Amino acid sequence: MTTFAIRIKPSVQREIAAADAAQARGHFSTSFEHLERAHVLGQAATAEHVRVHWHMLRFALRNSLHGEAFGQLWRLVAASIFTAPGLVPEGNTGGADVSGFRRMPIAQDLQQALNAARAPHTPAPKKIMLRMLTAAAALAALATLMTGCVTQPKDLDLSLEKNSVSNVYRVALVPPAQAPAINQMHSWKVKLAAPDGTPVHGAKFAVDGGMPQHGHGLPTQPRVTREVENGTYALDGMKFSMTGWWEVKLAIQGPQGADQVTFNWVVNNPAVQTVSLQ
Repeated sequence: MTTFAIRIKPSVQREIAAADAAQARGHFSTSFEHLERAHVLGQAATAEHVRVHWHMLRFALRNSLHGEAFGQLWRLVAASIFTAPGLVPEGNTGGADVSGFRRMPIAQDLQQALNAARAPHTPAPKKIMLRMLTAAAALAALATLMTGCVTQPKDLDLSLEKNSVSNVYRVALVPPAQAPAINQMHSWKVKLAAPDGTPVHGAKFAVDGGMPQHGHGLPTQPRVTREVENGTYALDGMKFSMTGWWEVKLAIQGPQGADQVTFNWVVNNPAVQTVSLQ
């Protein structure tokens, strides 16, 4: 274990403990923010980097964040391979909602902890050469890892109206009449009914999703903002950042109880894709 790893471990542990305490109080957003801070601190030490992603994976599984969980699986593997040669983007918060290759600004208190943990040293020429060789091997491993991403199922269910998982509701996801351009903000509609077709009024929704093939979440944080008519709700803040297979997940809390549903949506060429709005 390196001097840096020994010195930074207590700071990482404090953030993990704070995350556990916040989650126990039901403060889930705050809990994950502490895990992100732990990631910024520990990502330069292999054991700490892997440990933080393990806690992020557990958080995602406990809270049924399937896109986040998938993103953490490949990040666990990447952390074990790319940390030692230094192939980690400084300041990256580690969640599936950001690219695993993106450098990000570091909060001042975290930067101070990092500076204190880093022992000054000058790598010898042989160590520099070893790092270069290790980095080349790591990049080759990354190429192999990326080719093993989840492929789109041949029998992918693209229906936009279906029963929720426990058959509590009948849910329809209604896209805009004209498919938006890539990276264009837009709105959808959600139609919620009881199994007999009766519209459901006064429901609340939580929105999640992402790209299973790439392991990242939605590029925005869409929300169901209002009920436009009985049983029909506005889903605002939608955006797709690239073509391919996307999942849109709705957690529903309504008069009949809680349930959830997942829709699949394939973004093709937006210039020619048109969807009829019913």
